[in-house]
Amino acid sequence: MQRTIELADFELPRGTISIEQLMAMPWETWNHLRNQINRRRQKEPDRPLARCRLCKGPVFIRSRFTAEGHLPLYVHYPESPTDCPWYQGTNLTPDNARAAQYQGHQERALHRWMCDTIAEMLRRDPRCTALTVDTYRRPKIEIRGRYPDVYAMLEGLAEFAIEVQLSKPFAPEIAARHLHYEAEGVALIWVFRELEDELPQGFHDVITLQRGNAFLFDDVALAASIERGTLMLSALLENDRGGYLKPRLVTLDDLDRSTGKAIFLKDRRSEKLEEYCRAGRVKWWEAFAAAPPAKFSYPFSQTDFIPAWDSIKTFVPELRPWKRECWSERSYRGDRHFAELAAILFSIARTATTGNERVYVTRYKGDGCLLAMLNAKLSSQAFMPYADLIATMLAATPVRDRLNKPSLRQVIDDARQNAAQIGPGHPVWMGVTRLFPEIFDGVRRAELEDLNRLPAWAGGTASATPDRDPAPPADS
Repeated sequence: MQRTIELADFELPRGTISIEQLMAMPWETWNHLRNQINRRRQKEPDRPLARCRLCKGPVFIRSRFTAEGHLPLYVHYPESPTDCPWYQGTNLTPDNARAAQYQGHQERALHRWMCDTIAEMLRRDPRCTALTVDTYRRPKIEIRGRYPDVYAMLEGLAEFAIEVQLSKPFAPEIAARHLHYEAEGVALIWVFRELEDELPQGFHDVITLQRGNAFLFDDVALAASIERGTLMLSALLENDRGGYLKPRLVTLDDLDRSTGKAIFLKDRRSEKLEEYCRAGRVKWWEAFAAAPPAKFSYPFSQTDFIPAWDSIKTFVPELRPWKRECWSERSYRGDRHFAELAAILFSIARTATTGNERVYVTRYKGDGCLLAMLNAKLSSQAFMPYADLIATMLAATPVRDRLNKPSLRQVIDDARQNAAQIGPGHPVWMGVTRLFPEIFDGVRRAELEDLNRLPAWAGGTASATPDRDPAPPADS
């Protein structure tokens, strides 16, 4: 079973030329290439123009005469490793040959080529002061070091560990590498050659850690790297339909390293998460701006609150039968009752956001108005069942100090003694969770906290910004 060298890596800018591409070339083209290989061999034998992708040994082009004319083939020079699976020496048995061809050799060869080529592109960057390929890096902090596929230090920018991933990575190893390089202060980038239509879960794990970003070192990135004289990558960002936006060429300078945990061009996952949180509140802020309590004796009966109620019952269908239950068992309008409870919680959020007390459910104003409103509402029979819910909201925000006020402590204790408290799973609690997932949705709150994206009004350390915090459209 005759073997052949399937891929040869030429010195740039030629790049990789497969055996199929070589055999398809016009005679004049491959013959010129053959002559250039021979010239380099004579002039600089230690710096071959072409190497076998698999063993990195030098290769040349042999011309074989056939009935159809001369055909070019790659051949190892004598000093190339004889154990290369593509070596043309003594033939292997058919079974061993098939094993050599298909048990990972081609993938490992591509991996090696990508690592070496990425390193070459980094070497061309004048800022590169340190560069290694598959070399042990002694740790600064961690107990043991690592063997990054490519390590580079770019002066004035950062240290980078680039992991080339072609086969399915395993979740424990992905996490271990991220933790290691995070502790070491090294920016970790996972680089693929391509994205298949059906990606293994390990690829999705990597893309998740990179906040919805996939980086490729494909032919387009290679050509751009050669032109720019530095490493370029094709960045694919997730779109809203389960696919990716049009690829963009980026340099390492373009990437965001601010989280210290992941590196990306643009955080696509956090944007979606924050948009999900805002979407549940937008109609309510509009209603509070249009129908503030100071202008109406019964603001929650105003038509401006109809779209707000429609939005929340769409998000939480369980509120529909609860509304009917409110009327049949308690003789009050469930939609208006929920709106009044929402106003209590939005008053907490508004005050926590700006630091200035502002309430939407009473006409109290100025310093102390939030505490006065909470005392009044929780003292009423209608809102006693929500003492736990309201206390949960307060405890998670910067206005949690109100819980230490003796008057409010007493009111909450009385409410708990005199009324059964609703909890998670109740339609109202579910509705409030959709309004303020940063507080009541444990999964989403934890994810925001992990990413340092939990807004300040919800008890996070992130700076308060209009995009992250529930500030109303206009100060009403």
